[in-house]
Amino acid sequence: MSGMQTAPYQDFALKNFGFEFKNIDLLITALTHRSYVNEHKKSVSEHNERLEFLGDAVLELVVTDSLFRNHSEPEGILTSWRASLVRTESISEAGQSLGFEPLMRMSKGEKNGSTRAREQILANAFEAVIGSIYLERGYEDAAVFIEKHILSKTD
Repeated sequence: MSGMQTAPYQDFALKNFGFEFKNIDLLITALTHRSYVNEHKKSVSEHNERLEFLGDAVLELVVTDSLFRNHSEPEGILTSWRASLVRTESISEAGQSLGFEPLMRMSKGEKNGSTRAREQILANAFEAVIGSIYLERGYEDAAVFIEKHILSKTD
């Protein structure tokens, strides 16, 4: 992508994450749904599912670690709390409050889809963004992002 097209993504990263990406394609890919690739096969070849896979694992680890270190409740209660924190609705809300939607690349059909479908797409993108931060900056910065946008909801 040209600099003009990547500028909104860098601005977004600086505003919401406090840093610019050295590899802005990571963030752009994190915000690219599979449906967009299907509509733009000649110009776009990568969507966010692999980053989502990675981000999901990082999210799970950070939330689990935080709950384990900060609470003495039994495993069953911690598991319930973790499930509540990482459920689709919670992470979709976080993506929405950060303003992901205007930067999301998805098909026209998905943009006009049901609220539930868009919620799932936003949640997946949030996990993919975590994956992109992890690859760009490492575990600590990904953990800070998760603490700020997910774990802070437990206060």
